[in-house]
Amino acid sequence: MSTIKDVAALAGVSIATVSHYMNKTKAVSEATAERIGKAIADLDYSKDSMAAWFKTSQVPVIFVATPHADTSFFDDVSAAIEERFDRHDLSVLRVQLATLERMRRGGPLASLLQRAAGVVVLGHSDEWIEDEAALAAQLPTVMLNWDRLVEFREQGLVEHLDLGADMALTYLAERGHRDIGLMTGPSLPRAQGLLAASRKAADRLGLNLDPRWMVETSYDFPDARDRARAMLEKSPRPTAVFTFGTQFGFGVLQAAYQLGINVPGDLSVLSYIDCKQTEQCAPRLTTVSPSIPQIAAHVVARIVTLMTDREATEVTSLEVELTERDSVRSIRDI
Repeated sequence: MSTIKDVAALAGVSIATVSHYMNKTKAVSEATAERIGKAIADLDYSKDSMAAWFKTSQVPVIFVATPHADTSFFDDVSAAIEERFDRHDLSVLRVQLATLERMRRGGPLASLLQRAAGVVVLGHSDEWIEDEAALAAQLPTVMLNWDRLVEFREQGLVEHLDLGADMALTYLAERGHRDIGLMTGPSLPRAQGLLAASRKAADRLGLNLDPRWMVETSYDFPDARDRARAMLEKSPRPTAVFTFGTQFGFGVLQAAYQLGINVPGDLSVLSYIDCKQTEQCAPRLTTVSPSIPQIAAHVVARIVTLMTDREATEVTSLEVELTERDSVRSIRDI
């Protein structure tokens, strides 16, 4: 019985291209379609043969596993990664981290994972996989835990938290803000790094980071909103808040709305990390953020290297990007 691999070889294209042609998931050129159609006819191949091939060969699919999240950040990173893999004729199947764990432990979908081309795991301390070593031994794997900075660097990514915090506070200071609130995530290496960098920048700029305006929250949006509200309803309050994640920024925006505090009229808000939702909230959220396209390019290059049985030595120093939107205003002349 002919397989999809046989069709791809006869047509001179990749397996992924044949799959796109068969399932109409991506357009192929007229010439390519003719070659694939002829190969199918010559081999008397039927789509049902794909199931037989699926059971006996490696699936040309990369699994991308992400956690549940209150923002689109991980979805945005996954979409950028998927677009990059497509250039290598590798398809992406996105799954929740919990689904990946079930596949890793066995069950109906375990065979798909065993025959995958690679796995990308994105997450944080609240949701992660149990046995990283076992997964890495099984398949080419890139694992990015945003709370483990040492392991983040071990994957070849260098994120400049000091530059991001300095850029954010300098931006606020240049617009006349001196009383700055901070909303941090859980007290883990990323939050600690941003906090230390923020204090250093504040000292350099002569800013007031009053302890009453420094709020630690979990990753849950309702918790961020409630803690932001508790801080903002007291007097005095800061003129601006720098948050260490967009979900925290959204929490501040909603808390301000509930209290009748106008953003940016009465309070400016700036967040570290960007996501597509920052363009969809009101007001649109100003951010400083490591480059998502750079993260995606690095992940794909690393997986492709590992797939060729070579040691992955790529190192990417992430740029920090300031995106000005509507949530910060100048109070210098007020």
